[in-house]
Amino acid sequence: MRWQRVVVLLLGAVAVGAAAAEVELHYFWSATCPDCMVMKAYLAELQERYPELRVVAHEVTFSPGNWRMMATLGQAYGLRKEVTPTVFVGNLAVAGVGLAAELQIEEEVLRCQAEGCPSPLERLPSKLRRVLSPLEIVLLLAVGAVFAWLVWGRG
Repeated sequence: MRWQRVVVLLLGAVAVGAAAAEVELHYFWSATCPDCMVMKAYLAELQERYPELRVVAHEVTFSPGNWRMMATLGQAYGLRKEVTPTVFVGNLAVAGVGLAAELQIEEEVLRCQAEGCPSPLERLPSKLRRVLSPLEIVLLLAVGAVFAWLVWGRG
């Protein structure tokens, strides 16, 4: 009798797994962000537990286009700041790390598996926000400093 319950539970789990919808999660990270490595490890673990989860990673430090995509998605989801790591899945946008963020992400992944969710990229408008990435700001400051030195610094 006990083994029959185990078989029924296993068959039920297989049926639920087969019916689960694919879930698309977008993860924005920076090469200079230690918290991003924490989130990356968590998302890898989450992907092992939920094979239907597809994590799409976007590095933003050296890709101004990815930075603009993150800023535009953040605005569409109601985020007020552009920070890394940021995760978009279903109706959820989470910036930062920690147990609360992890629990929210897993809960939304489970909801999207059960109900289905469109890709977060569907919230992107046709044009990305016109915002400078940190790399572009640094480059502009460096060019400005060189120009100032050339004009005024040669005494």
